[in-house]
Amino acid sequence: MSEPQLLDHARMGSLPHCSRGERQIFRHVLACVDGSSFADDVLAHAAAVALAADARMTVIRVLESSDQRSPMDPVKWTLRHRDVQAHLREQAALFADRHAETVIVDGPAAERICAWTRDHAVDLTVLGRCGESDGPFAGLGGTARRVAEIVSGSVLIVPPKHVGAASVRYRRVLTPLDGSSRSECALPLALGIAAAHGSEMILVHAVPSVDLTEAGPLEAEDVSLRDRLRARNERAAEGYMRQVRSRLPSVPSTRVRVLPSGDPRHALARAALDEGADLMVLSRTGQSGHPDMPVGSVADYLINHVNIPVLLVGGRETSPPIGHRRLSEAMAVRLPRQALL
Repeated sequence: MSEPQLLDHARMGSLPHCSRGERQIFRHVLACVDGSSFADDVLAHAAAVALAADARMTVIRVLESSDQRSPMDPVKWTLRHRDVQAHLREQAALFADRHAETVIVDGPAAERICAWTRDHAVDLTVLGRCGESDGPFAGLGGTARRVAEIVSGSVLIVPPKHVGAASVRYRRVLTPLDGSSRSECALPLALGIAAAHGSEMILVHAVPSVDLTEAGPLEAEDVSLRDRLRARNERAAEGYMRQVRSRLPSVPSTRVRVLPSGDPRHALARAALDEGADLMVLSRTGQSGHPDMPVGSVADYLINHVNIPVLLVGGRETSPPIGHRRLSEAMAVRLPRQALL
């Protein structure tokens, strides 16, 4: 949805539906850990979301053979499996206030995680941005990227911050909205987590830059046109965000912010830092929604450049749409892809 359509989008009174899974609370949270020192970070955030959602929690560890060309000695493999199982149970006991199941599987990490989420109805997969072979300042690791692109549910990417054994409490939850119904599908989950943690909810819209084709220096008329378009887009964005805020409940506390015209990726990353956000919740894809891009360019940039956990809301659209009455009865807030007015 283009920026000039934002106010029309608010007036039309018909936002399409989110898939059913995006409207429901998480039922099963899977924490994916390895032997790195960052595994505790994953467990802490998985436990925080699982407690907020009253969800079942499972901790999984994938054991990969160090030498794929020759099988490991069975005795060594059994001993390693036993040691990892004991360590896994100790880790899970530190962070889960309820019983957490522990699972160990063998094989390629990304493939085994994706298969397990599919076979066990996992709603949310939590994993670190980097793993055993990556340093603390590395970008998104290969396993995390493959899982984020393949699993059908939501994915929480956790940066290495060494939170220790302390329980995680989210104080500010930031959710970017670009005016598209895809981006709005992150609202129910963000609201639920913020309400459970007593967090402040911050809705942010980054007005995209206005580009004109330049074969040379811009004429005064061109500069004036660009400035008028920027001002118009910012007014439309302000109106859109007011409409969104007016349909949200009073709890959790929510405020909106419109960022000036520019690169949305850099603006959102800066806003997360300026606002002191503890968690970012956004849709995997936004306005463009290219079918060959399971993770959009803005989401991909943010999970690599912000130093807070990023929850990518997944799920597919359903057809035919579910009736508005049943949707409104399920949640007493403005739902994505339904009427704003």
